[in-house]
Amino acid sequence: MGDLSKNFSRSEFECPHCHQSPMDPLLISVLQIIRNHVKLPIVVNSGYRCPEHNKRVGGVDNSQHIFGKAADIYVEGWSNEQLLNVIRALTVAKKIYVGYAYIIKNSNRAVHIDVRIPESNTVRGWMK
Repeated sequence: MGDLSKNFSRSEFECPHCHQSPMDPLLISVLQIIRNHVKLPIVVNSGYRCPEHNKRVGGVDNSQHIFGKAADIYVEGWSNEQLLNVIRALTVAKKIYVGYAYIIKNSNRAVHIDVRIPESNTVRGWMK
């Protein structure tokens, strides 16, 4: 399917404004591991965002999307909680690296995941 990994193509992460998609290979690797684990397609709502598009959609100035280190994702037929629980379990088992992951408010189809370094206090809490 894809040119970034077995199941992900560059076009899935493309910014709707500038059509660029400079994604961090670590993020793609993490998403592929999650995909392999759930055995279902992962839909990417938002990948790379150029600064202009990020501002347009109300993203924070230091959004990890600007750096190609974040994606907002979902799995068809799954709740956000189910997907976040898988991400948490894989992180705690040290099968993936996650900088931060959370359910996006007011959306039933969006879990944010990023590979920022260092990881957030939330992920540090998972690792205890």
